[in-house]
Amino acid sequence: MPIVSKYSTAQIEKLVNQLLDVLHAEKATTELSLMCLGNAISHVVNSSVPHNQRAAVVSHFSQALADTVVDKAN
Repeated sequence: MPIVSKYSTAQIEKLVNQLLDVLHAEKATTELSLMCLGNAISHVVNSSVPHNQRAAVVSHFSQALADTVVDKAN
């Protein structure tokens, strides 16, 4: 069952497109793009999530990412 987001599709797509535009403008390879996005995720978690909740947030994020990759492959 899909999770209903409190954010609009338009808001999400706008931010994702801006992130992808920057990576494209910099001609970032897949490896560099993943490294930069990973660093950004680490920064958001470390600066915005209480220490005692970080492991759970990262675990849920990782599972959600894995689920999207599996769903797209099928």
